[in-house]
Amino acid sequence: MNKLIIVLYLSLLCSIAQAQLPIPEFQKGKATLSGTIENYNPNSNLNFRINIPNILMRTPETLFPTIEPNGSFEINIPLYNSTQIRMTIGHEDLVMLLSPDKKTDVAINLSNPIGKRFIFSGQYATINNEWCQPELIKRIPPVYLNGALLDSIADINANEFKKRCIDQYKQYVAHNNAQVQFSEDARTLANLTCAFDCLHNLETTHYCLQTAYQKKTNITVEQAFAAFSNINLPDNFYDYLKDFPVNHPLALYCYNYCQVLTQPYESHTSHLGLEKYLSTNAPLTKEEQTVIHQYERAFKTGVPFQQGSDIIEIVVKYAKESDDYRWKTFSQFKKYLNHIMQDSTCLFIDFARTMYIRLKYHDLNPVASRIEAMTSEITNPIFLGIIQDMNQQRQPRTKKKEKRVSICEVPQVSEKDLFATLIARHKGKVQFIDFWATWCSGCRKTIQEYEPLKKEISADKVAFVYLTPPSSIENTWKILIEDIAGEHYWLNKKQWNYLWEHFQMTGLPMYLIIDKQGNIVKRFTHITTKELKELLEVEINKI
Repeated sequence: MNKLIIVLYLSLLCSIAQAQLPIPEFQKGKATLSGTIENYNPNSNLNFRINIPNILMRTPETLFPTIEPNGSFEINIPLYNSTQIRMTIGHEDLVMLLSPDKKTDVAINLSNPIGKRFIFSGQYATINNEWCQPELIKRIPPVYLNGALLDSIADINANEFKKRCIDQYKQYVAHNNAQVQFSEDARTLANLTCAFDCLHNLETTHYCLQTAYQKKTNITVEQAFAAFSNINLPDNFYDYLKDFPVNHPLALYCYNYCQVLTQPYESHTSHLGLEKYLSTNAPLTKEEQTVIHQYERAFKTGVPFQQGSDIIEIVVKYAKESDDYRWKTFSQFKKYLNHIMQDSTCLFIDFARTMYIRLKYHDLNPVASRIEAMTSEITNPIFLGIIQDMNQQRQPRTKKKEKRVSICEVPQVSEKDLFATLIARHKGKVQFIDFWATWCSGCRKTIQEYEPLKKEISADKVAFVYLTPPSSIENTWKILIEDIAGEHYWLNKKQWNYLWEHFQMTGLPMYLIIDKQGNIVKRFTHITTKELKELLEVEINKI
């Protein structure tokens, strides 16, 4: 009996120790995640990836752990602070709390019932194990992806939609608070993630109602945009922000905190605002003016616009004027948020300040004067630490000698002969052609996903060729390709437009596999790394 009391007492102490999460601090380091997948089959092509949040850039970094034949894995995950990361394995999708320089282990059995498929040990084991239990509500899915919910909101107004979202959130919080079998921290984090998911739905109100209208009337996306182009939200719509836990001391533990602020910024910039500003303030050519007018007309009449890449090129070309517009609109937006929150130093306002910084960091440029001014207003040490670290990363780097990176001159041939000339350079070898752009986050993610293949397939067997349009900022492109082994071509507008029309592309990325004779044998927008490797090996082994 005494032994049982001691075990229970030690268990209680352990729970108390893990149930008192401190306020997260900036601590750049690597968390170690290891584990074993029960009954793992190396031939199962199991989807296994880890998304690491970046509160500044909003777009997560994706890692692809290597699973050994016996089902074991171990991976080091770079973090700026203790935070949740997202793991996808098979059809399972969950988040877990990790800490820099700490180790977490997970035993995975996807055949077990829900709540028993993942067993954690190590750092934050109590919270992570409780998080897997179905009794806790940890997510509110986006309304715009749910057909049934879209049907239910097709005829309501913005304030009615807001009430529905907030009522649902309150119900989930009440439910979670009643689950007293779980630690207070697990319930708090569950409530916070529900709050931030709810905020995402609220911040996409205009889009949700527009999508519901599109579904109900069975019209195109372009027609729905045109129908809602003059419908604005009430002036006080976003006052709900002051009633949500956006400044909670544990908020930055949550994987989805980066979703709490996206649409309000856009809602306070008019439709086509940037394009109209450029028409008035940038020294556009007649051709560029025509493109913008055609874009405005297409938007207002609800017809598809086929020259989207031309608009991006104009925005990139007139970077100063584009940034002037963003600075002006963001300054107005920040003033609006200050009015709602009544505290210019709170976490939420600091996060708002990072939005403008993120826009500039997508160019991979070091901190400029406006970013310095914005950074000087931030007080949160995690944001400041990330900004400093990312700014250092954007300083000029010494080229890595071990990388097989080649910036190639585009052949001086006609546009219609360009592709044939490019692939003729490697006739007799299998080729992988990647159409991508620096501003395309999906392109960059997939490049990172496929990059490890180059260690398994030698360059003498497969030529990896990357084609990008002039809408990719050239300096940004030169920085990014330092980590992408292969041949790189920066095409001009005529060359890119010809290939875009020739291959009837509708978006990026787009990939081609070319056989040894120069024939296109596969075209796709995404397949897994394992599938790509198999396709390449099939072509390599052909005589």
